[in-house]
Amino acid sequence: MPPFTKLPRPEGFVNFSYSPMSPPNWGMVASQLHTFVYRDVGVALQALLQAATIIQARRLEEGTANLFSEHLYFRGQHDITHRLLPSRLRGPQHEPMLRQRFSVDTALLDNDQREHFGNWYENVEPMRLIEDSIAELSESELQRRDALEASDINRASSIAAIAQLSHFQKRAAVRHYSGAPSSILDTSTNPEVAAFFATSGGSKQPHPNQMGMLWAIDLNFLAGLFTFEITSIANGERVKLREARDNWGINKKLFEDQGILPVCLELTSVSLPFRRPQAQHARFFSLTGEDGTPLPLLTEMTWWSIIERQAYNCAFIHNGSTYENPSHNITCSALMPSDEELAIILAD
Repeated sequence: MPPFTKLPRPEGFVNFSYSPMSPPNWGMVASQLHTFVYRDVGVALQALLQAATIIQARRLEEGTANLFSEHLYFRGQHDITHRLLPSRLRGPQHEPMLRQRFSVDTALLDNDQREHFGNWYENVEPMRLIEDSIAELSESELQRRDALEASDINRASSIAAIAQLSHFQKRAAVRHYSGAPSSILDTSTNPEVAAFFATSGGSKQPHPNQMGMLWAIDLNFLAGLFTFEITSIANGERVKLREARDNWGINKKLFEDQGILPVCLELTSVSLPFRRPQAQHARFFSLTGEDGTPLPLLTEMTWWSIIERQAYNCAFIHNGSTYENPSHNITCSALMPSDEELAIILAD
């Protein structure tokens, strides 16, 4: 067992509910989750890494871990209620939700339980429904978002270093320098990069006492649902995951009855000749049909919902400052340089 199994004490926790009738809550993922909230992003970062390390160590002892060179992909978001979705699929931006806070009944908990749960909890409403997320996205809005990305890729291609890249590399580069929506979810292998962006590095500062979120997507949870193929690509590596529905038992029929099509997940590490993606240790998560074609919205939202509920997460209370660690090259000037030609072109 790892030597440290006791996590830092949280301030409290936040409950999220997903409809058990909304696909795919069929025993594959939880329908209710609680997220621990820590006093600042540094403690949250410690808790996230410690929990992930403990789980991976137990898997290694049991022989159930996949021995990837990288098995965790990190992402930071400045508000706890924001969904773990690529920008193309996000609903309208809302102000941080008001939540009612309840004190934990200390009379019913012993000291160890209070150390685990903290002093309060909050409930996020409304319940999260895949159907509600789909309803926020009209076909015309999705087409508008796709056109914005295509336009920025076209503008970026005026730079010689971009013009010679593959189409995926162009999309990945634009994802880092443009606000255009994308179906690619950008993540990092460096948890401190996630902490920087969770504290709104390079953008508007969050409200004091607002809660941010750190995520860690663990590839091991996909092992029972997919088969893996790791291949070399130009200037990088790609992990391709294909569904293994024949191993899903009753869930195979449930997915097929709901019309949820087979998917292919791709996790791509690719070298880009620009400072931002290099400093951010970027990895790109994409979701397509088995033959690489776009997916129906129900299928795509279903799988992003599964990933969201299976990812590790913990939250923290903003203190008004951006997380930086100059000794590890985690600074705004390193992660978000604004003087590159691509940044200047796409800022116009």
